[in-house]
Amino acid sequence: MICRSVSRQLLTAALTVLAVLSLQLPRAFSLQVYLNSLNIHSIQRIPAIEGRVSIYFQCTDEGQIYLPKVQAQDVQYNWIGEELAVVSVAARSCKACAFYEDRKFPLRKDNMLGSLFQVCEVDFADTGKAAKSQQGQFDASFSCQDCKAPPPATPAPTAPVAPPNPSDARKHQGLSYGQSVALIVTSTMLSCVMMAALAVLGYKWHKARRKAQAEVAFDAALQDSGLGLDDAFEQDTEAFHQSLLHPSAWYQLKDGPSDTGS
Repeated sequence: MICRSVSRQLLTAALTVLAVLSLQLPRAFSLQVYLNSLNIHSIQRIPAIEGRVSIYFQCTDEGQIYLPKVQAQDVQYNWIGEELAVVSVAARSCKACAFYEDRKFPLRKDNMLGSLFQVCEVDFADTGKAAKSQQGQFDASFSCQDCKAPPPATPAPTAPVAPPNPSDARKHQGLSYGQSVALIVTSTMLSCVMMAALAVLGYKWHKARRKAQAEVAFDAALQDSGLGLDDAFEQDTEAFHQSLLHPSAWYQLKDGPSDTGS
């Protein structure tokens, strides 16, 4: 039971953290758009009944941003330096927005000045500023310095390349020739060493092979003649000494004692 309770608490905490992150991440990556100026050309408000003019800015599914400075039509109102944030857009995205006249008249909807217009990050890519206008309704300017595209990287200055010097070319050629000669000499020496090593190995192999043949012939001669080792040594001492190099000298043991000694 305790384990289940702890597991539920951990799961609840994890879900809470994920929910908070899902709400905070869009804000962290959003780009703030500011209203710089506005000039309203058409106001339908009846001052005697509805009182003072009330204009607000609103994007779809977002709250209303009232502009109390705007009081009359055909007058340009500026917010430069006042940081009037009106909307935030995500990278590579747009939002549909509009200016509205707040109507206090009963059963009367707020009057949209013109129609919806798009506020996009790409609108501010060149200069960080964008203008929106609808004929006979309004002229507005916005800014978004975070939306401005970074300037292209300036290539680093390169030093002038000096023309090639003929003497330097000859030096490089001399170095290349010397390296070639050294390579040839080294290759020749290595070849000679390898050939000498092969010759030594061949001689040793040939000597070992002859020795093995002599031992085989010596054993065969002793078996065929029926002589002991001492008798064979007395009978043909010279052939015994040469047997390791000349196994054919032991073939006379097969035919019996030599006549030269009698």
